[in-house]
Amino acid sequence: MLKTSVKNKIITSLLWSLFIAVFICFLCDIKNNTLYGNSSWQSLFFLVVSFFVLAYMLFGAICAYLYKPAVTLSDEQLPGCTVLVPAYNEGKHVAETLFSLFDSDYPADKLQIIAINDGSQDDTLFWIRSAEEKSSGRLQVIDLQKNGGKKHALYCGILRAEHDIIVTVDSDSIVTPESLRNMVSAFQGNDIGAVAGNIRIKNLEGGMIPRMMDVGFMFGFEIIRSAQSILGCVMCTPGALSAYRKSLILPFLDQWLHQRFLGTPATIGEDRAIATMILQHGYRIVFQHNAVAFTCIPDTYVRFCKMLLRWLRSDVRENYLIACHGAKVFQPFRLKYWGFVFHLIFQILSTVFPIIALPVLFRMCMTMSLTEVWHSLYYSTGIGFISALIPAMIYAVRISPLNAVWALVYSVYNAVLLVWIPIYALFTVRNTRWLTRELGSGKTAMPSGGITSTEIR
Repeated sequence: MLKTSVKNKIITSLLWSLFIAVFICFLCDIKNNTLYGNSSWQSLFFLVVSFFVLAYMLFGAICAYLYKPAVTLSDEQLPGCTVLVPAYNEGKHVAETLFSLFDSDYPADKLQIIAINDGSQDDTLFWIRSAEEKSSGRLQVIDLQKNGGKKHALYCGILRAEHDIIVTVDSDSIVTPESLRNMVSAFQGNDIGAVAGNIRIKNLEGGMIPRMMDVGFMFGFEIIRSAQSILGCVMCTPGALSAYRKSLILPFLDQWLHQRFLGTPATIGEDRAIATMILQHGYRIVFQHNAVAFTCIPDTYVRFCKMLLRWLRSDVRENYLIACHGAKVFQPFRLKYWGFVFHLIFQILSTVFPIIALPVLFRMCMTMSLTEVWHSLYYSTGIGFISALIPAMIYAVRISPLNAVWALVYSVYNAVLLVWIPIYALFTVRNTRWLTRELGSGKTAMPSGGITSTEIR
């Protein structure tokens, strides 16, 4: 029977071979001018996009190979740290999150944990209070009577924080014991304004959507953010696990809280918004690979689409703002600046490509033969397939060769069922509803009975 390491190498080799074969076929197809008849500009459009995506994926893989996490500090070297856990209609999940923080390998005398109940309508406060009783005084509770949104809850927590290093954790995330220590260890430079943690999927048993997103998260964090980290330009500090230097963000904290875009309060995408402002003020944001949190992803199509809509609406806003910043600080003779621009172009392209590509494909369908239309669909799907092969290969090596196939499944799933989301997000960018925190998806009212530690944990 083959050893696991041998299986991984075989499957990875097959994926590499498939990747090379598919890409060569695309090049030959274009060279022979079999696509789109005489519509050369359309062929050129998809060719340029596919080459850029490939170049970026390879660039990211190389940078990620060069990336090294910050050295972990000892108890004596660690500064004080405040952890904020905002919660709204999260129910029992918030207690699980808090107990994972209680189990952290961080000096208790240097750690402050604050849970913020953001006017929840379910039993969230009950679970927070139950965890508080068993925290040995390590947990402080802020109970906001009225729901003001995640950004407002974090704002209240930041003002209450006793320490300069602030870690934020989503109320449905489980933090590994060493994560806090590793996160705080990354602040080894006065110019570091924030640190992004490494997020993985907790509810893998939830079906194909969490499994597909686990591959996507692995690539997005361990490759894309690793590559951005080398330049100090990580563009999103994930809500599930991130850290900030309070003294650096306080001067623009009110601006972040009251941010508006197109005349509407920017109440979603608070993680991308604060990352943008940190970069705009000249501070670096890095990624810490060994600081891991496991978080839940919607496991139904409708709720998954709602989450993506929220993400993409904030992406439209923040991509525009960070692009304006990039133009303002134009530095043509700095290699790091062009690395930042390369990352930024990919961020923007990943959002706007479907918006541009669909009208092009529609025009092809109206003016071309059935064979040419088929080639069009084949080629556009192929771009996604080629892009998916790279994270699949990396996932196969690092985590699971068998589950790596979900990256390829997602490329088809995305092309067929999710292609409308960027377009709808662009035209509804002023909609700032959260969409996935409704009471009624298994949430319950406050229990009347007691609670045991096993029920919480």
